[in-house]
Amino acid sequence: MAALLAEFHSSMSITGLRYFKGNMDRFLVFGLLLRTSLSQPDRRGTISVHSAAMSLGRPFETVRRHICALLDRRVCQRTRTGVMLSDAFWERADNWQQLRYAHDCFVRLIADSVAKGTIPIGNPPAARHPRLALTDGVCAAIDLFLALVDANRSLCTEPLDLAVFSVVLHANHQALVADRALGGFGGATPLLPRHAVRVAQVARALSTPDTTVRRRIAPRSTEGGPYRRTTNGLLVSPDCLRHCGQTSEENNAKHGSIRLIIQRAVAAGLSLRDPAHSYCDGRPPSPQID
Repeated sequence: MAALLAEFHSSMSITGLRYFKGNMDRFLVFGLLLRTSLSQPDRRGTISVHSAAMSLGRPFETVRRHICALLDRRVCQRTRTGVMLSDAFWERADNWQQLRYAHDCFVRLIADSVAKGTIPIGNPPAARHPRLALTDGVCAAIDLFLALVDANRSLCTEPLDLAVFSVVLHANHQALVADRALGGFGGATPLLPRHAVRVAQVARALSTPDTTVRRRIAPRSTEGGPYRRTTNGLLVSPDCLRHCGQTSEENNAKHGSIRLIIQRAVAAGLSLRDPAHSYCDGRPPSPQID
């Protein structure tokens, strides 16, 4: 499940940071505005700057600055009751394509989780609709992305650190699966130096300066940190992976929030027996970190 969540988080981070030129805080503010706008009919949901800062756990002035930048780009607009995404944003076809991609990334996560048995099918509640609508899928994708940021603060205090961690884990897992002699994190199979990813590859994927990524990784690749350095690049620490699977209050809270998001999506029309039915454009390809 950790590898599947890393794939989902990497997909969202890579797309969002490309759109916002490596600015993770701006992407988070945008995500919250998008989720809020979609919460009301005709995409007219609004939120105040103060409430946005409280929801994201970011300083008020930081959020205000990013909202001002989004206003300048006509991504959002002010109303009498707060801020929401702008009419100009909704008029662009390429923005709708990005939303369809986010929706499909969420569906891919559920489809793969069901296929691997990490999400039991059980007896899901009756759905309101025959398939997961685009709006509901986008809301689920944003909710899960923000929940992962919040639930992993003890591991990654800054959202950009979590994006880096997800990309490293995703790249390691891809290399491990591609290694035909091995084939997954299960059993006694170790991560080997040939499964490592270079910092430059991570920086390119996240549209973030190489020096920034190196600065974020340096203090976290020492003894007890989440990374292990090899001659080939970075590996996620085995201790960190073991911690992901342990029963703890932190992990229980994280898994509880994920279950709630999935339950809401199922109630909105996502079938656990046939998740692929809810794709908008079909299964999105897994990000390639190269």
